[in-house]
Amino acid sequence: MAHERGAPLRIEQVEVREPGPGEVRVRIEVCGICASDLHVWRSGEGISFPAVLGHEAAGRIESLGAGVTALSVGQPVVIAWTPHCGHCRACRSGRPHVCAGITTNAQDGSLSLNGEPLGRYMNVSGLSDHVVVGARAVIPVPEAVPLGAACLVGCGVSTGFGAAALTGAARWGESVAVFGCGGVGLSAIQGARVAGAARIVAVDPNRERLELAARLGATDRVCPEDGDPVAEIHALSDGGVDLAVEAVGSGAVARQAFDALAPGGRAIVAGLTGFAEEIRVPVVSLLLDKTLRGSIYGSSDPGRDFPKFFMLCSQGELEIEAIAGPDFPLENVNDAFDALASGQAVRPRVVFGS
Repeated sequence: MAHERGAPLRIEQVEVREPGPGEVRVRIEVCGICASDLHVWRSGEGISFPAVLGHEAAGRIESLGAGVTALSVGQPVVIAWTPHCGHCRACRSGRPHVCAGITTNAQDGSLSLNGEPLGRYMNVSGLSDHVVVGARAVIPVPEAVPLGAACLVGCGVSTGFGAAALTGAARWGESVAVFGCGGVGLSAIQGARVAGAARIVAVDPNRERLELAARLGATDRVCPEDGDPVAEIHALSDGGVDLAVEAVGSGAVARQAFDALAPGGRAIVAGLTGFAEEIRVPVVSLLLDKTLRGSIYGSSDPGRDFPKFFMLCSQGELEIEAIAGPDFPLENVNDAFDALASGQAVRPRVVFGS
C-alpha cells in the first residue's frame, strides 16, 4: 500500500467487501508493475493516499454479485481498467477506451483500511490479493494462456500494440519508428509487425532492450547516445517514417516522434507524462499533413480486442513472456518497483501465493 508519495510500499491487511449487483470479486494471482504505477507513486499525480496501486492484474473469479450470469466462479480473467459503462457518450459511439467512468483515483469503498476507503488506482488496485470490480471490467482468459501473460494484456500490451495497430493504424508496407523499448514500446513494435510494416525502427538508450526489440520485429535499431535519433530515422527511411509511436512518457521525445515523420505521417503519444508537461510544434508542419495524436489504452475495446491478443499469443505471433518478469512475491513489491525504475526489468510482476 502507498501511504505517501515516494515512500516505501507497505503490506497491510485491508477489508474487501462482497460484490454488489453487477460486480464480481476476483482473487488476484499476478499483477504487472507498469511505469504508470511508478509515476503516480513517485509524483502523487492522479491518486490520493493511502492507495493500493497496480492495474495490470489477472486472477480467478471468487464470487459473483446479483445479476451476473455471463461469468462463473473459478473462471480465469484479466481486469480492464476502463469500466465500459455502456451508456456514456464515448461508449455509445464505440469508444469504451475513453469511457466517462475512467478514473485514476477510484474510492468506491470496495477496499478499506480501518473503515476508511482506500484509493484504487485505475479502478483496479491489482496489488491487493482480492478486488471487487464491475463485471464489464473482467475479460475471460482462455485456459491455454497463462495468467502471467494475460495480466500484461490488461495494460502494457493493449496500450502499445493498440497505439501502433489501432490508434496509429499501421498499414502493410509502411515505415514505423517506436521511441522507447519498455513494455509499451516493445508491444508497439509487435503491433507494427503484425500489421505488416516493412521497416520498424526501435529507439532506446538501452542497448539490451534494442536487441530484444530486434527479436520482436524491429528491423533497425537507433541508440540516442550515438547521435540525433531523428536524423538517423530520416536517413534510414528516406525522409521520415509513416508512423511514429512515443512510448516513453516525455514531451521532448514526443516532439522527436513528430519530427521523425515524413509528410503525411502520424505521430502517436502513448507514454504517460507529468500532468503539466507540454509539447510545442511548428504550425507550418501541420500543413505537411502531419498529425500528432494521443492514445489511451491503444484505442482498444477490451471485450473485442483482448480475445484477439490472446489468440495472437497462443499462435506465437504476440510474444508476451519475452517482455515480462522477473517475478517477485508480494513481500518484495518494493524490489519490483526498483527493478522497473532502474531499467533492470521491462515488466516486473508481483505473484501472489495460493
